[in-house]
Amino acid sequence: MLKKKCSLCGGDLVNNRCTFCGLDNSIYDRERSIRRSISSQSESPPDRDLDYQRQASRGNQRTAPRPEPKTTSQKPKTVYPKRKTTYSSAARTVASGRRRRGLAVWIIIIAVILIAALPALTDIVSNILGNGFSTVTDTFTSDSVSYNMDDTGYDDDYIWDDSDYDPYSFATREIPSSGDAYETVLGNGIYRVGVHIPEGVYRAELVEGTGGIGIDDEENSIYHYVTFGTESEYDQVTEEEDIRLYNGADLSIDSGVILRFTTENAQPLTQEIKENPLSEPVSLEAGTYTSGDGIIPEGIYDITALDTLEDDYGYSSVTLTYPNGSSEYLWVDSTDYAPVSDEYTDTGAKNIVIPDGTEVSVEYGSITLTPSEVYYDVDYTEYT
Repeated sequence: MLKKKCSLCGGDLVNNRCTFCGLDNSIYDRERSIRRSISSQSESPPDRDLDYQRQASRGNQRTAPRPEPKTTSQKPKTVYPKRKTTYSSAARTVASGRRRRGLAVWIIIIAVILIAALPALTDIVSNILGNGFSTVTDTFTSDSVSYNMDDTGYDDDYIWDDSDYDPYSFATREIPSSGDAYETVLGNGIYRVGVHIPEGVYRAELVEGTGGIGIDDEENSIYHYVTFGTESEYDQVTEEEDIRLYNGADLSIDSGVILRFTTENAQPLTQEIKENPLSEPVSLEAGTYTSGDGIIPEGIYDITALDTLEDDYGYSSVTLTYPNGSSEYLWVDSTDYAPVSDEYTDTGAKNIVIPDGTEVSVEYGSITLTPSEVYYDVDYTEYT
């Protein structure tokens, strides 16, 4: 007699139970018995299995010749797939929530670390850039300016330190140290170096009044201004050393001041003085004019303010707007308001170049344009 094998795995059976997988193979005997009972149209299903009895009873309510399809059609009905799907969705939801909570925790940890390390990172970046900034109050220092910036970006303490300022640092050459001794006293006006005053290194000394001088030297990139007077709290000086005047530069002297210039290395003049082709003065009342319009001929003028009974000002304001867009602002005192000195008696602004197309605006008192005695060849293209 052949030994029975497990219907599931083929293992040996002991008391109808598989020694390998542990399956009770008697269930197959019961199933075969029920099938035989159904096929023989038995009225009484086996009492030993109530579950199968109910299945057989439901089967007997239908047409007998087709019992097997009834049994097989009912067996696959199970809820396990749905329960499995529901469980998987819930598991994914829980896992997703855990991942989100974990990500939020890591973000908070990283943010705390960055905030704690921010001062150190700022110092490191500042040291790399070399700008000397700190996190709360920033201090920046250049060669001539010191700024104290607060966290709003505004300068609480603006300090101008001109101890290292060198207006001649871009000069293209040095003025020769040897030359002639030279001295002159000058007042309000514009003086061309090499024409009205020789090139040299000068010492300027206050003679009378209060006002400033300006050096405009495009070739050597010198743009320097010094205020003369007796009020030191306003940075006024009574003398200034090492004033370097190069040929071609313009030396401007404000109204209200008379200065003495001396040098030990004056260089030869670059142009000889010529006779001014203009001879007739031009009187202008307050208003706006354009040179070359038939009233003001192109030329070089000395400008004086008129003294009249109707003039209550004693001075005039003259603005020259050149064709190239640049401008010159002149404050012209009348004889009653001009500084007085035995060494310098002229009044008004001297050596003022007015090319064609210049807008001349006169405010307050009237003025007179008198052709300058010192005339030179002017390159009028500088103003156009």
